[in-house]
Amino acid sequence: MQRESRFDMGDYAGLDLDRFVRRSLCSWERPGWRSLLVQKFEHLQAAGEMVMPASADTHLWLITGGAGRLHIDTGEGWRTTPITPGEIGMATPGVPTRLRYETTAPMHSIHVHLPADVVGRTAAELGGPAPPARDPASGSGELIGAVLRSLAAATAAGADELYADAAARFLVAHLAIREGRRGSADRTRHEDVRVRKAIAYMHDRLSEPVRLAELAEEVRLSPYHFLRVFKQATGETPGRYLARLRIAHATHLLEKGMTVSQVARRCGFSSPGHLSSAFLRVTGVRPSAVLAK
Repeated sequence: MQRESRFDMGDYAGLDLDRFVRRSLCSWERPGWRSLLVQKFEHLQAAGEMVMPASADTHLWLITGGAGRLHIDTGEGWRTTPITPGEIGMATPGVPTRLRYETTAPMHSIHVHLPADVVGRTAAELGGPAPPARDPASGSGELIGAVLRSLAAATAAGADELYADAAARFLVAHLAIREGRRGSADRTRHEDVRVRKAIAYMHDRLSEPVRLAELAEEVRLSPYHFLRVFKQATGETPGRYLARLRIAHATHLLEKGMTVSQVARRCGFSSPGHLSSAFLRVTGVRPSAVLAK
């Protein structure tokens, strides 16, 4: 299947999943996405230990229903977590994942696979290596859970490939930034002091209007020359870069419990509606998804 060729899923071909799960959704089948793979599963009565093959892809999952205990080993030894809606997990790329479970109510889950080439390309654009496989719920579980739920809903609704690609890139960027890799917000691909100075200027004025001419004047370049230097170093225009900085800061403030109106004022948006539209365009979800508990 051509859509599968970019994913490292070869060892799954011979895996007998039928005694563990029933699949109710697959984005390869409909709407035919290639940027990522979204699946929904109902987990059957526990049938011993299950081993998910090693893969170079990034694999995230979200438990959406059920009760019981899940025992899982992603390469660092066994640990036990409750089976409860909202629990998030992440496989370690290149390492098999072993699991077993006991349930008192059927477990349901959403799984998302991000192909290694999407992860690598997006990480490179951010100016650093791919994010490590660590607990994705640490500090931002609500946001990641909301994105995974939104992806499942978008799959069912038949959203187009553009949506899938944007969502995949956002997930990689969010994981990288959350792990302290601020990406191109702090480290440009080319060490250009003028670009770093312009980015620092943006950081200091996230709540204010910032014009191209103002940035160029700050680093003592003509607007045309500054635009060329900045795009060469970061891969995008100053305006687009600033928009991403504002959305990243908005996400942080929303996770701290601020209202959409408060965040809009602090992040340079003219209104809550302006913030909501920009947030949806960049992340694929509305700000309310971050506030949802």
